[in-house]
Amino acid sequence: MTKLILVATFIFLSFTAFSQAVVLKGTVLSGKEAIPYVNIGIKQKGIGTAATAEGKFTLQLAEAYLNDTLTFSAVGYQELSVPVKTIVEKNLSEFTLTEKTTSLREVVVTNRKPKIKKFGITFRNPFVHGTSQARDPNDISELAKLIKLNKKPSDILSVSLYLRSDKIASANMRINFYENANGDPGERMVEESIIKRLPLNKGWVTIDLEDYNITVDKDFFIAFEYLPDPRHKGEFMFTYGGDLGGSHHTRKASLGKWEKGIGAQLAAYVTVRQ
Repeated sequence: MTKLILVATFIFLSFTAFSQAVVLKGTVLSGKEAIPYVNIGIKQKGIGTAATAEGKFTLQLAEAYLNDTLTFSAVGYQELSVPVKTIVEKNLSEFTLTEKTTSLREVVVTNRKPKIKKFGITFRNPFVHGTSQARDPNDISELAKLIKLNKKPSDILSVSLYLRSDKIASANMRINFYENANGDPGERMVEESIIKRLPLNKGWVTIDLEDYNITVDKDFFIAFEYLPDPRHKGEFMFTYGGDLGGSHHTRKASLGKWEKGIGAQLAAYVTVRQ
């Protein structure tokens, strides 16, 4: 049987002739504290990077992007957009983000006994796997799956996915929740940075989310964002499990455009209380 590999659909060949014009370096802050793993890039153009755990970043830009705007995006903070020319002309090296204000969710009291349910793909096809390899080893890659609920308020208890690697033992992942925007990932739904070090040698991995008090009542995308590690420089460091049918969404740059693939889906599911 021919092994069906999703790598072909998760990666598309798009190379830009890159004449280096400027190197931007800086630190992303909240007050005097560094913000780790900030997504930094030119929206929808596949040009970006991710800040380190210490909030520092380096980004090379060709002359063609000097008239664009660089955006800084972090969970729980207002986006910051700065023209590239301003950064260069003023030699800016510190970028301060403002925290978002969040409102408390409504608590609904009921005498109905809640039920525990699973939504998504709870199995994997051994002949289907894939990766959302980043174009730049210093940038993120992200893979998302649409979770269809039954329109009932649902407390997210955990999320599970299948991971495998024979190169590295673990990797940092950020778990993101996005609105369903006509079948594509839309705006971020949960303004809390959920970063976990996940094992890559156990197959199915479950991430406990109960303490985050996440409640949804409509279809949404769950996404897994690989955060770059300077120790991991090779290609295809790990793979996700998958299954035939359905679709998947991937992006290979911070603030990049989501790409949709048909015919295979991510092996991942959420466990909820309804």
